[in-house]
Amino acid sequence: MAKRKLTTYAAKMRQTNREAIATVVALAVIVAAWFAGGIGLADTGIEVFSTPIWIIGGTVGTWLVAVIAAVVLARGVFANFSLDDKEEAGRE
Repeated sequence: MAKRKLTTYAAKMRQTNREAIATVVALAVIVAAWFAGGIGLADTGIEVFSTPIWIIGGTVGTWLVAVIAAVVLARGVFANFSLDDKEEAGRE
């Protein structure tokens, strides 16, 4: 992915809002995965190594979804920039 250059304070605020919205969406996906993996598998009666599958789905499955969400956010949404305009003025 190409590195974004944010030159104005308004552009930086738009990026910050974009990151916040994407983080809330990622949280919703993680909660949905928790419901599906934990509560959704509760009535199956399947066990792995004497552990109900809903425990594995609700913990390990949710953890995997959270890791994937973090990687997607870091690579595709988040940008590294300073909110301090003075710091950027000193570089040029």
